[in-house]
Amino acid sequence: MSTRVTLEVSLPTLHALLDYHAEQATTLTLADLADIAIREWLQRQRAENRPLDPKGYFWKTVFLPDGTRLRITSSRGPHYAEVICGELVYDFRPVSPNQFVTASLGNVGNAWKVIDLQLPGDSDWTPIIRLRHAAMAHGFRTAKRKAERTRLPEKDDAARNGAAPR
Repeated sequence: MSTRVTLEVSLPTLHALLDYHAEQATTLTLADLADIAIREWLQRQRAENRPLDPKGYFWKTVFLPDGTRLRITSSRGPHYAEVICGELVYDFRPVSPNQFVTASLGNVGNAWKVIDLQLPGDSDWTPIIRLRHAAMAHGFRTAKRKAERTRLPEKDDAARNGAAPR
């Protein structure tokens, strides 16, 4: 049995609940009906406020949303690929970044160094390496903050062990 608490509701809401209870001739108590109504309302709110799963392509630590364009410039001119439905598409077929580089340049190269990208809605082209560095820096900052929150201060630790702080 779960613990019950008192919750104030407006008089019109209470009347509506009482009317519903009388109309349905249910064996549930008013408290049970109120509990069900609140839980269902919370479920709907969570479902409505849940962010949509972004569609795109994960390349190591970098997320490229659908519509991102990738460009490699070679002696034969520019070559373009695009993220479509979660896949990197070049020449009408899904490829990896390395396959895009090889197909564009004719030899294997470091994709991080030769690919520029244009995010959806942007007009500028950015070297992909910048996004990689930004993602890595964000990961380091997040890990550092997490470590700082879990690490005990040195003097508090020393005091707990009965030693004098350094």
